[in-house]
Amino acid sequence: MGSDPSLAGASAVALTGLAEAYRPRPVTPLMPWRFTGRLVKPYVITARGRSWDDQMVAVARSAAAKQLEFDDAMGAIGLGVVVLHLSDDATYLVVQSWAKDFQSRLSIFRGMDVDDLRPAPIGVAPCVWEQEVLSHERASYVSHILNAEVDVETWLDDCLDTRPAPKQGGIPSGT
Repeated sequence: MGSDPSLAGASAVALTGLAEAYRPRPVTPLMPWRFTGRLVKPYVITARGRSWDDQMVAVARSAAAKQLEFDDAMGAIGLGVVVLHLSDDATYLVVQSWAKDFQSRLSIFRGMDVDDLRPAPIGVAPCVWEQEVLSHERASYVSHILNAEVDVETWLDDCLDTRPAPKQGGIPSGT
């Protein structure tokens, strides 16, 4: 631990514990969701031992679509990002819509499973794994939409993918 005295004692122990427990999680980009007047880049993040299927994604898509419709009414401009995070402690759904005046709208839902997602309590913010996706998406939005000639197709193609590479000589499933 660094030598800054303001982070001594319990703070130093907490930071050390977090650093020792942190492990990257695979981020899987899905095919874009195309709604009338809206394009969405969906992702799934999985903690060790968690897995997802098409039915879970369909439920998340339905829940996200309701939030995205609300965002549209509040000034969203038709581009968004959705993150389904199957975490150790719960399931999270993060919905971000790009809005006018360089703003975004961010909503977080939480449940024990994708079937019981509810709005997260006030003050809940994206975790480090969700922020990894949102950070990538902010850079992609600036690069392909704001700093370019509004290249929506390139924006859609620019996805974060942190899944482990298949092992050389392994069976086709990548193991």
